[in-house]
Amino acid sequence: MRLDRVEIKVNSSGDQTESAVAELGLPPVDEPWRIHFCEDVARGVSAGTPLRTAGVVLRARHKPDSTDDSTIKLRPGRRSQLTDDWLAAEKGDDGEVKIEADWAGQRRVLAISHTADRPDDIVAGAGRGQRSAASLFTKAQETFLRDCSPIRVNLRTLTVLPPITATRWDDLGGTLGDLDVRAERWTVDHLDFLELSTVAKLDEAESKQSALNGYLDDFGVPVDSDPRSKTDRVLEHLVKRTLATD
Repeated sequence: MRLDRVEIKVNSSGDQTESAVAELGLPPVDEPWRIHFCEDVARGVSAGTPLRTAGVVLRARHKPDSTDDSTIKLRPGRRSQLTDDWLAAEKGDDGEVKIEADWAGQRRVLAISHTADRPDDIVAGAGRGQRSAASLFTKAQETFLRDCSPIRVNLRTLTVLPPITATRWDDLGGTLGDLDVRAERWTVDHLDFLELSTVAKLDEAESKQSALNGYLDDFGVPVDSDPRSKTDRVLEHLVKRTLATD
């Protein structure tokens, strides 16, 4: 049964992040990305992330050094929630579908995503409130969401949340370079995360995860013990912030 790859992740957060950046010798980046998530934000009720809680993550990235994109991710996902056509879909003119195992420590879940390129003005415009959340996603992505989502989602009712600043390093060099590790730092308000990630085939994933953890331990790079993902923590904060400022 289809599994494209395993993505292995390790995070640092809070005060650990600056230490991890220093230990790894990560240089400044001139043009960071801006990442927007969309959520079902409802006034008059307790702050929550109903889409994320149901396993639906909606994201758009403005990348000054590359092509903007948007992603619909189902995590945790099930292969059985995909139609036969989507289970067979890969990369084409309408975007790319990936079925991956997402490993972070002992947490291992299936993540199913549909990513599509977007014109330069779409993501920036939505971030400024000039475009709707629905404009971030293509017709093919809407079809994917309708066919495969565990819940019904009307994109036109969603809120585009404030941006996260994302700094990314694709070439780390040394041992981490040999492991094809990528680093990405997210900052918004008081939140600060550094994620190290690499990909592997399933039969190589255990050894690659062990090698990455061993390197970080040997070099004293601090690792976050919080079992929640950085996406969960960021979404919770941004929804509360949005409700507090309206």
